[in-house]
Amino acid sequence: MALKTFVKIGGINNLSDARYCAGMIVDILGFSFEPQDPNFMGPDKYTAIAEWISGVAFAAEFDESEPEQIREILQQYPQVDYLQITRPEFLPSLNLLQVPIILKIDLESQEVASLEQLLENTAPDVTYFLLENSEENPDPQALEKVLKLAGKYPILLGFGLSQENVLETIENHPLKGIALKGGDEIKPGYKDFDDLADILETIEVDDLEE
Repeated sequence: MALKTFVKIGGINNLSDARYCAGMIVDILGFSFEPQDPNFMGPDKYTAIAEWISGVAFAAEFDESEPEQIREILQQYPQVDYLQITRPEFLPSLNLLQVPIILKIDLESQEVASLEQLLENTAPDVTYFLLENSEENPDPQALEKVLKLAGKYPILLGFGLSQENVLETIENHPLKGIALKGGDEIKPGYKDFDDLADILETIEVDDLEE
């Protein structure tokens, strides 16, 4: 079993999501290490989940924390494989940690016209650019411009994806991969995987294709 493209799943907050995604052989599982985040993953719970999972990389996700806070928080957790941040001005300081960095960019707050300049300026310090769009109805032209930049920069597309368009998107554009999000358990041990599973199963490679 394999997937047709590189996949990161963010906002993991339960073992059910982590086990399912690892079983689907995604590449990165992301966990929020910020206590104020609704999906916050404390050190004990993170360690317990990590002990169940193998064959997948782990990303520590931060949105608001300053570099010094990030350093202190990371000391409470086992080694992580990636560090995801939203503030490009923190890159010089956080690169001293020698952990590959994912820079998450929200196109609602970032003008598409200035996006390429941001990517060019930060590319030497970034392993992947995770592009999201928190607008309720994203501009289709914004997606088109992002896809045009995928040939120059390692972009993980985190918006505009569905079961219906995901294959066309990954097969016709040079994206590094895609990014999806986990969700809450309905009750401990029980999870509705419908939306996540629809996309992952669509891009799953059958054994006969390998």
